[in-house]
Amino acid sequence: MIERPTYMNRIRPFIGKNIIKVLVGARRSGKSTLLELLKRHLVAEGADERAILHINFESGRYAGISNADDLVRYVHERMSEIDGTIRLFFDEIQEVDQWEKAVRSFMVDYDADIYVTGSNARMLSSDLTTHITGRYVSIDVYPFSFAEFLDAYRQSVGPIDERTAFRRYVAQGGFPFQTDLSFDETASLQYLDDLFSTILFKDVVRHAGIRDADALERVIRYVLGEEGHLVTAANIAAYMKSEHRKASAETIANYLDAASKAFLIYKAPREDAIGKRMLKINEKYYVVDQGLRHAVGFDNANAIDQVLEGIVYMELRRRGYDVRVGKIGNKEVDFIARRGDEVSYYQVTYLLGSAQTTDREFGAFSGLRDNWPKYVLSMDEFPRNREGIRGLNIIDWLLDGGTR
Repeated sequence: MIERPTYMNRIRPFIGKNIIKVLVGARRSGKSTLLELLKRHLVAEGADERAILHINFESGRYAGISNADDLVRYVHERMSEIDGTIRLFFDEIQEVDQWEKAVRSFMVDYDADIYVTGSNARMLSSDLTTHITGRYVSIDVYPFSFAEFLDAYRQSVGPIDERTAFRRYVAQGGFPFQTDLSFDETASLQYLDDLFSTILFKDVVRHAGIRDADALERVIRYVLGEEGHLVTAANIAAYMKSEHRKASAETIANYLDAASKAFLIYKAPREDAIGKRMLKINEKYYVVDQGLRHAVGFDNANAIDQVLEGIVYMELRRRGYDVRVGKIGNKEVDFIARRGDEVSYYQVTYLLGSAQTTDREFGAFSGLRDNWPKYVLSMDEFPRNREGIRGLNIIDWLLDGGTR
């Protein structure tokens, strides 16, 4: 089992506190493993194993628990005789109708330390969350970062140099189950292809009540192919029409929203970087993990600029940034990243091979007059700096934990 200290450190301040710890993220991104690591930590710290109840609602063993009343009854039968703190671990809790009511009752009726996971953001956007408003903390969980991928590969397979590992990461992404497959590329891509279908149909179609699953899949595949490019629901509708499939812009917008709520894709809105106002047209979308993109038929090596941009976008999210696309006059900055009062700007490119490319990437910041850090990330082994703008190697940036 691969330790994930970044997430453990985020959860640790809330352990034992009367607040619900909600771990959300794409299916198979490692949420269940984090629950298991938390259980081991608690037992190692002296927690009574008899006072720990762990339910995975995707297991057939718990098929009889379909709503809040069922869950309250089940927990009461097993934990009512426990003195002191009980620890409740609920995996994929969105499978339980009105789960918030049950969890709220546990906070009232017991001295309860509660952890839940879910694979759809709708679980925290329904009217039912009024039952736990102010009583939960949400922690986003993502597939392995490159640093985690490298550590996991070395632990489960053996030594590998960083550049070779990164080529694998570009192709296979970072879903943790690859450790069980010894990171074999063929097996991993087959697994990811199946995972894409599972997310699409279990976490998008079912939870959003989508009737035309084929149209949804065509839209999502289009977005993956256009990753990092500006898109609108209208131009996707035009594409669907060219495929002899009719879908309105409104329907497509609903598809994109549903896929975002399942953490399959992430929307990066555009912002006027000078006026600090949001722009209502054209957005970019990034897949949660580049391995999924490759597994469903796109050649990541042939779209390396797009893929690198997606890797950087997801890494910024892992580091806790709110990430937007910047517009400066007729120029575009790939990312404006904000975390608290901190702001930084990023351009991402494969190589700064020509003077024209260098001028374009560094020149994207020319309209910005603030003193916040500005970076050009590339695969160049010896990246250059210019006019206070730092050039960094992408692999080095991914491995340094954001300390530069």
